[in-house]
Amino acid sequence: MTSRAATYTRVSTEEQLTNHSLETQATKLAAFADQQGLTVVRQYVDGGHSGAKRDRPALAQLLADAGAGLFDTMLIYRLDRLARSTHLAYSLIQELLDAGVGVKSFSEPQIDSTTPMGKVSLGVTAIFAELERDTFMQRSRDGTRKAVEKGVYSGGITAYGYTTQDKRLVVHDEEAEVVRMIFGWCVERSWSNIRIAEELSRLNIPTRYRRDGRGLRGQATSAHWRPGAILRILKNTTYKGEYRYGKRNTKGPSGQNGITTAPCPAIVTPEVWEAAQSTLSRNRLTALKNAKHIYMLKSLIRCGTCGRTYCGTKGSTWEGYACLGRTSRSSTARAEKCRSPGLSMRDIEAHVWDRIVTVLGDPAAHLAAQPLTLIPAELPHVEGALVDARRSRSRLTDLYLDPSGALDKAEYLSRLSVLDGQLATLGARLTELRDADAQVQARARHEAHVHALSGQYRGALDGADDTLRQRLAHEFVERIVVQGDGSVDVAWKV
Repeated sequence: MTSRAATYTRVSTEEQLTNHSLETQATKLAAFADQQGLTVVRQYVDGGHSGAKRDRPALAQLLADAGAGLFDTMLIYRLDRLARSTHLAYSLIQELLDAGVGVKSFSEPQIDSTTPMGKVSLGVTAIFAELERDTFMQRSRDGTRKAVEKGVYSGGITAYGYTTQDKRLVVHDEEAEVVRMIFGWCVERSWSNIRIAEELSRLNIPTRYRRDGRGLRGQATSAHWRPGAILRILKNTTYKGEYRYGKRNTKGPSGQNGITTAPCPAIVTPEVWEAAQSTLSRNRLTALKNAKHIYMLKSLIRCGTCGRTYCGTKGSTWEGYACLGRTSRSSTARAEKCRSPGLSMRDIEAHVWDRIVTVLGDPAAHLAAQPLTLIPAELPHVEGALVDARRSRSRLTDLYLDPSGALDKAEYLSRLSVLDGQLATLGARLTELRDADAQVQARARHEAHVHALSGQYRGALDGADDTLRQRLAHEFVERIVVQGDGSVDVAWKV
């Protein structure tokens, strides 16, 4: 009995004119099916769809038909036609195998999921397909960055106050006057972004999209000024003559945090822009003072069970800190909410404040009571943690390279970044612990910091408001961890 086969062909929008066109793939797959003694009973075509995404109409139909048993083998021109990422390729092939469908590649004879050796070859080939795509994307980004450095605008939404001519930013005179007015109100009158948005709307100054009668990215856009839009204008370095490319993805190697900068026409002077940043900073402090509640231990408390942050809450019957995994609405989607207990605000804050008052009241006594053997005693623990972190990094890489593993590239890179950060921190700490002079210097810096805090805040402790209590808590506390049994571990900075 002749085996039934289906063919899958795909090109992205950019590949429409290449030698891997849909017609070329279809012709070669038809000949391949004859050579293999297969009868093509289904043809699935995804034109203009990226191989990096699973959501493709023809692919969805193919998977449904495979589950219905309409064919036994799927033929592809090349593995990257099925998927551009290792994880997605494995996921799709495994789904087909579970449905009893094998996968064969025309241009890669070693890929044949119907044989054991073919399954092994899939891992290596999928990784190289992903590498090819990543290399192409990196070259494309590098080309764009070089163009930006020469003053070419990279495209996208043009900042308010500018337009483009010959692929370069030029000042839009009418909008630029509004931008200067926004900066003037911020710097000279210390107006907040909320106050500025209200004034622009009151003066009936049109937004760009109301004036042009168009939307943003195809969506209807509000005709009124919004505080968020004003804040983006005030923080945008383009207005001081510094266009920044790469703000949406700051993980690249180019420039600071992956950002490429280039000169452009300025609308305000750098001095005015910097003054606006100072005003925004002052306004944030004012907003903090005007907040309904300022929690002393905000962002310092973590759950030892689920790892989420504890947030403050003040009600009519209880004031304390509770795990977000227990209180957040998003946690209802989880199989079970976190059961870690809450912390009484009175108890935990009193414990932290007592230490702050004690240390700042007599810093010399506090420092004298600290054992001098703390640093040597830490050495074996750091050495052990460094060995464990290196072992974890090695296991993570093995898991990523394992053809049968389910670790995709994004998760691998995310976890690898965390481990590399731990290794760097532990390595630096180990060097410091093994250096006697560095130990003496570190202790001297610690003592100077404690005395400086005492000199600055000791006289203000009796009448400390919520803002000061929160500031000092963040100076003294490294972290607070609440365990599932209700026990609390406090790691101190001071």
